[in-house]
Parts: sequence; C-alpha cells; structure tokens
Amino acid sequence: MYTVLIIDDEELIGSGVKAKLERANVAGIRDIYVANGGLQGLTMAKTLQPNIIITDIRMPELDGIQLIRELTPLLTRTKFIMLSGYGDYPYVREAFKYGAQDYLLKPAASDELGRQVQSAIVSIEKDTLNDKLVERNQTDARALLTARLPLVIHGSNVTVSSKDSESQQSLEAYFFHPRFAVSMLSFDDITFSEEHLDRASECLERCVQDEHLATHLRFLPFHDVQGCVSLVFNYAASVSFESIQGILGNAVNLLRKGNLRTPTASISQSGQGLDDLSRLYKQAHHAMSERILREPSEVFETLEPMDRSDAWLPVKKEMEEFKQAAETLHVERIGLWVDRHLSDSLRTQMSLEQLKSIYDLVLSEIHRHVHERFLFEETERATAFDTFHTLGELRHYLKSYATDTKQLISEQANLGETVITVAESIVREHYSRDLQLAEVANRVSMNYSYFSKLFKERTGLTFTAYLTKVRMEEAQKLLKNPTLRINEISEKVGYGNLYHFSRAFKNYFGVSPKEHRKTM
Repeated sequence: MYTVLIIDDEELIGSGVKAKLERANVAGIRDIYVANGGLQGLTMAKTLQPNIIITDIRMPELDGIQLIRELTPLLTRTKFIMLSGYGDYPYVREAFKYGAQDYLLKPAASDELGRQVQSAIVSIEKDTLNDKLVERNQTDARALLTARLPLVIHGSNVTVSSKDSESQQSLEAYFFHPRFAVSMLSFDDITFSEEHLDRASECLERCVQDEHLATHLRFLPFHDVQGCVSLVFNYAASVSFESIQGILGNAVNLLRKGNLRTPTASISQSGQGLDDLSRLYKQAHHAMSERILREPSEVFETLEPMDRSDAWLPVKKEMEEFKQAAETLHVERIGLWVDRHLSDSLRTQMSLEQLKSIYDLVLSEIHRHVHERFLFEETERATAFDTFHTLGELRHYLKSYATDTKQLISEQANLGETVITVAESIVREHYSRDLQLAEVANRVSMNYSYFSKLFKERTGLTFTAYLTKVRMEEAQKLLKNPTLRINEISEKVGYGNLYHFSRAFKNYFGVSPKEHRKTM
C-alpha cells in the first residue's frame, strides 16, 4: 500500500488535488496527506516518508525544485510529480535533473492525475523488483514477483519488454515450466486478507509436497484487483491437469478444516506462456461467478459455454405478478414467487446474467417502496450478488429482505401519528418565518412527497394550507391588541409584505385585517 503527500502553498488547491485523486480511485493508495507550503511539506515528508509526492513548483519560502533537491537524498524510493503552469517548463526541466518523475499542467483532471500516480506506482514496483530480486532469498523473491503478477494478469497499459525488463525476466525465470493454470479462492465477502493468502499458500505447499511434485510444479498466490486470493500454477508437461485439480481440491479441504469461512475454488483450463495468464484468469473468474448455478463442489472447473438458446426467463405476466406482490409487500406471495422462479431445477436453463437481472429486479422493486416513503440512511447496502455460493442462499436472502423491509415499514407507519404531531408543533413554533415543507419533512426524517401526502391525510389540509391557517389564527388574536399596527402583525405572522398579508387574510376571513379589527 502506498502513501501520497500533496504540497501546495494554496490550501484550497491542495485539498482539490486530494479530492481528485480520491475520485480517481487508484488501486494501492492507502493514505493521502496535504501540506500547506514547501516548509511544512519538507517536515511532513521527512516524517511520513511517502511513496509519492505531488508538489507545486512555485511556492514562497521553499519552491518545488528546492524541495526535491533536499528530499531526493533522504527519500531515495519516493517518486515526485510536479504541478506546473504553462509558463513553468524551464522549472520543470530543472526539476527533472533532481529526479522528478513527471509533471502535470494545472488544473489537472482526476483521470490524468490518476494515470500519473498509477505510473509512479508501477515505477516503484519496477524499482523494487530490479533492486532487490538478486539480493533476496526465494521467499522474498516470490513476494516481489507476486507484486508484479496483477499487472501481467489484468493487462496493465504499461508495456514491459522481455528484453530490457528484469521484472519480466524474473517472472520468466521463476515460471520455467511450459504449462499454466489460474485459480481463484473465495472466502465469502472477505477481501485483501493476508491471513487467507498465507494460509492458502501453506496448504498448497503441503499438498504439493504430499504429491512429491515440488520439482515439477510451482505456484504463486496473490490478491487480484478485487482483493480475492488468486493463484498461478506453473507445471511441467509430465504433470496432468487432473493432478493440479486434485492438489487444489485437497488444499481447499485443508482450509475448510481451519474454519476459514468455508472457502471454495475455481480453476481455468490449461494454457501456455505468461501472455496466456490474462485469458486464464478470466476463465477462473467466470467459473467462480457461475458457482451459484452449479452443484456444490470444492473446485469449480471452467466449462465450455453452453447453448442458452432455450434460456429461461419469467414471462411478462410473471414479472407483473411479482411487481404487484412487491407493491403491497405481500411477503408470502414474494416468497412463493422466489421459490418458484429461482428453484434449483432451473439452474441449467439460466445464464448468470439472467439470474443477476432477476436478483436486481427483486431488490429494486422491494426497495423502491421503502425509498418512496422514508429517508433512510443507507447503512446496509444490498449484499453483492457474487458473494452467494448457492441458489438456496440467494433465495433465503431475497425472502429475508422482503420480510425485513415490511417490518421496517410497519414500524415506521406506526409512528405516523407522532410524526404529524411533531410536524404540527414545528409549524406552530416557527410560523413567523419562511417555513418550507422540505425543511419540516427533513426534520421528521421522511421523504418529501410521502410526508406531503401523509400530512394531508392526517390533518385534512395541505402543508401550505395548514401553515396559512396557523398564521391567520394568530393574526386574528393579535388584531385584538389596538397598540399593534397591521404591518407589525404582518411581520409577526411571517409575511414580510403587507400587501401579501392583507390579501391572504381577506381570502381566509372574507374581509381585510382593517375591517376585521373594526368588528372586534
């Protein structure tokens, strides 16, 4: 994980660069700090020792070039990116002499900033591999190679030549057998777990030793970009693919004995060469995604695509049937619909994409009727589709979601009377100022449209009519006081304009405020 320090003498610009980098969502960035000016940046850089420094060139007291010149000998692994204006290129050229990685013209866009930081990370990883591979033992070398694997597998846009890259040569030296396979391990929704990565490696090592294949089989575990534990197998032509599957299955069983959240694995087909890893990874990923449509297993193999010409989907009438059940939150009918249309017997007739679309439909239809009523903080989002292992788990979750939603709405509906009572109190307390429906709805934590409808149902008046009623009743009381002028009464009941007050009063009582006062 990497740390970034942003240095700019204008605090607003520094914060803006941080916000843009956060939006870029660059994988591997852990912390982003902002320093106000060169002197503060120098101090923070010495303390934090960041991996990447993004600094303005022109700053008072200590400019970007001086900063790089002072920090380069101290932070030999740090990459510097310059922020410059159109007229600053002579300064940028000077900065390159002291080790600046690259520069960006202000104002830099979020995606451009993200690409530069990603490039700096790749450069850091290349430096790490180039500088340390020779010195470290095999264990350390494997860790460094693992850092390079995601770039190879996910098809990084940074091209690496096998002729001039030690990191590429190191991968080729480590994977010297002709055949490859890629596997994924799932530990439910747990990602980026070093414990799972280490345990998977230990179990595989043990299984390889048990099969006496250490000299014919090599593997490297790593976290993919989604944080899932993945594996690259490299094996000799004399080792059968079935042997690799068997070793992986044995490793999964060992992991399950360790109670690591009942893991499962998927595996690609066999391939050849480092250039084939990206394709093999996609196969393993797809096989893992499709586990929900297969019989339970320790290892899910990559299957040839099935002919889905007769693929099953609920017909329009069945879709409408569910929408009606969801509209009334009829839990029993929703449960029966889910059991019928997501039964295990339909696994072979559905594609993963069709199943996902049904899952999204069920959740969105149920959630829509909550969202239309109340303003809920989204502290719990819907469970991600790819965390389910079986159709049984999926069915149980959808039915529970419907039940929990109905209970939530029932609890909130019982508070309707209390909500309107509180709203009426707010109106009577604040009628003398510009009071809006949106403000009151927000204060009682209710959706604007639903609150408006509920308010009229419970009071018989729209919110505006009720506010006018309260103001007119109060104005009528104040008119009894002969010392108050009508324009003063107008302001006291929330009308800044005497004409508007007089017109509202006459519309309500049938006579003007002045005429009404004469009758008292």
